[in-house]
Amino acid sequence: MNRSSMPNGGGGVRFALPWFIGFVLLYALPLLAASLIACTSWDGLTNASLKWIGADHFKALLEDRMFRIALMNSFAYAAVNVPCQLAVALSLALLVKHSRRRGLWATIYYAPHMLAGVATILIWLWLLNPQVGPINRGLRFVCQSIGLDLITPPWLYSATWARPSLVLMNLFYAGGPMLIFLAALLRSGETVHEAAMLDGASRRQRFLFITLPQISPAILFNALTLFVISMQSFEKAYLMSNWQQRNALLFSSVYMYQSAFERHRLAYALAQGLALLCLLGFAAIAAVGLGKRFVVYDFEEEAS
Repeated sequence: MNRSSMPNGGGGVRFALPWFIGFVLLYALPLLAASLIACTSWDGLTNASLKWIGADHFKALLEDRMFRIALMNSFAYAAVNVPCQLAVALSLALLVKHSRRRGLWATIYYAPHMLAGVATILIWLWLLNPQVGPINRGLRFVCQSIGLDLITPPWLYSATWARPSLVLMNLFYAGGPMLIFLAALLRSGETVHEAAMLDGASRRQRFLFITLPQISPAILFNALTLFVISMQSFEKAYLMSNWQQRNALLFSSVYMYQSAFERHRLAYALAQGLALLCLLGFAAIAAVGLGKRFVVYDFEEEAS
């Protein structure tokens, strides 16, 4: 085979070059710069504070009580937020799949993602107001109608109800993972379902042993994505926090912001960010590793 008849091996490199340049400029170099700055005492304001201190900031993280509280708050929030969003998104996807106007309902459920973040947060601050908010007003009306004691949670004005308030708000954005589930449900084959119906399998059995395995890759993707987003949650916790919550919404990203821009410890905030990045990286690797045991990528082939 002569050289002219061989495929052009440099075509793939030239095709990937824009992505590689973007990765180096937008990810690799900033990450390297953040790692170097985290090993200094820079406050982000003056160059006089720029001194090399090595790994002192990373050692300080191990003794920082507020950093541990912020990290545990983030984990506790993610542990509740991820299952709730997965359950609501999967339920909506099943409803949309069996509806007549599938495109219309999918658009309606996905529409909240198109709204501005801060404006939506301000609306939820009004909705969750314990005195004048429509949610508590509706609860009062229902309780009075059926003769029950008034159940009016303080929502964002309580350390106990602060994180559940954010979880309730995030259900408003379940349209994002819903689309992933809907695509997986539409892609799943109906042959196995029909065979199971002929064998007398109930709807519950078909959902547990056929539908869930078929969409297990989408479940893993949504769970991992929602976990990372929950651990990095900032704007909702920052804008909805108040003194009555007693640091219930002090998440890792909020503590990083306070360290960098309120206490002027930019290098220490970068050390926190790198520590969180490592934790999320290990969690992602562990999730993918466990996924190999539970995720089915070719269900019909394994079923046969």
